[in-house]
Amino acid sequence: MMRQIRLLTKISLYGMFGLNELRFTKDTRKRVKAGFMAVLWLLLIVMLAGYVGLMSFGLVSMGMGQFVPAILGMAVSLLVFFFTVFKAGPVLFDRKVYEKQIAMPVTVRAVIVSRFLSMYITDMLLGLLVLLPGMVVYGVMVRPGLFFWGAGLAAGIFLPLLPMTAASVVGALIAGIASRWRHKNLAAILLTLAFICFIMVGSMGMGGMDESQLNAVAEQVSAVLEAQIRNVYPPAVWVADAMVFGDIGKLVLFLGVSLGSFLLFLEILQHFYVNICTLLSAREARGNYRMKALQAKSLLGTMVERELRHYFSSTVYVVNTLAGEVLMVLMAVAILVLDFQTIEQNIGIPGVVGKALPILLGCIPMMMPMTACSISLEGKQWWMMQTLPVTRRDMVRSKVAVNVLVALPFYLVSEVLVLIALRPGWADAVCLLAVPAVYIVFGARLGLAVNELLPLMEWESEVRVVKQSASSMVSMLAIMVTAVVPIMILMTVPGISSYLVYGVLTAVLVLGTWGMNLGNKGR
Repeated sequence: MMRQIRLLTKISLYGMFGLNELRFTKDTRKRVKAGFMAVLWLLLIVMLAGYVGLMSFGLVSMGMGQFVPAILGMAVSLLVFFFTVFKAGPVLFDRKVYEKQIAMPVTVRAVIVSRFLSMYITDMLLGLLVLLPGMVVYGVMVRPGLFFWGAGLAAGIFLPLLPMTAASVVGALIAGIASRWRHKNLAAILLTLAFICFIMVGSMGMGGMDESQLNAVAEQVSAVLEAQIRNVYPPAVWVADAMVFGDIGKLVLFLGVSLGSFLLFLEILQHFYVNICTLLSAREARGNYRMKALQAKSLLGTMVERELRHYFSSTVYVVNTLAGEVLMVLMAVAILVLDFQTIEQNIGIPGVVGKALPILLGCIPMMMPMTACSISLEGKQWWMMQTLPVTRRDMVRSKVAVNVLVALPFYLVSEVLVLIALRPGWADAVCLLAVPAVYIVFGARLGLAVNELLPLMEWESEVRVVKQSASSMVSMLAIMVTAVVPIMILMTVPGISSYLVYGVLTAVLVLGTWGMNLGNKGR
């Protein structure tokens, strides 16, 4: 069975990263695109390593270095949990892929383990990218013994198991509950977004210590920090005790819980796996169809309706692209309930919310615009769009309009809450309304332009398009640049007018949107 698992995992990973196409293609453009993706991944790795290294350096400098492993362990676990919740259903319980694989001489257990391993390898690499920079900074500054490095590597290898198992259970429960509803995609979307809101609100509440605690002496702050981590995720404390204090018992406890939970989940799952896949992909047929009068719609209205149906037919697509809009609303709620100092403390960047609120309200919902993968998700049906009597301008308008329509309710709710909370003057109110609105239109048009340049038309899982495609990554980085540059100017240039920065940024975004629309004429 080990050979079956190895081959199935290899096939899954090759398909996930597009390695087969890269190995055998003779198209130079695809090889150039792969090199471009490698450069993007390297840039993201450098940014992530730099952030983790600076955070670890700050903690060690403040005399709280013993919490670096615990904080990193909890961060890795949260990242793995979030990533796996989104893709557990499409990857682990994909019936179509299962039917293709089970036709081969393989066992059900081999199929389950290979799918779990494909997720585990990607999550383990992500965890090591977070854990290793912090370990290096801590090791250089504190100079611990060899056991620290051994326990750290063991933690990096086994940390993803427990959150992956929990996320797979949550993802299966969400999909299972949604499958019993008539509109199962909508149900899965609402349940997943509700779960995300619960986690985000809980994490904000976890970090909201009162001011007296934060101004206390270092020992009191350390005690509060340790208690918070121990209450939220005890395995992170077990990892820290093993790495910092050389506690072999805690290391054994961590490894036992992680491996034990995974093996127990695997043993239970293999007995019900086929039934779960069948139930989650079942369709309810109704015999109450009635012919009604046909109605004609405008071309733009018809294409917008088509885009909306396509959008809400994919849970992975909706959840990943709506996360930013949900976060924008939660940020507005936090501004209404809390103060800037508490929010900035949770974010970890003092002063940023008070000075750059319009920019944050605009860029957060556009970190992952739905247009960044709307063309790619057409897949093999994209040729149908080419045969319809529509122009390229009509296609662009429909896709951008849907992105704006989806973001509009979240934008309105956020703006109302922020205006009620701050009661700003007319100039500040105009900035709070105009900058996010321009950002939403610009982000939608930018995502589509990037997807036109970097389409991914051949894929088996929507997860690859939404989470791992070049267009999604480039769109995210481009939006980050348009937000980070003005925020850095506001934070570092003394005496600069925020209205000037907002005005210049708005003009640049409007000109950028207009420039991308210049080529919309024709097919």
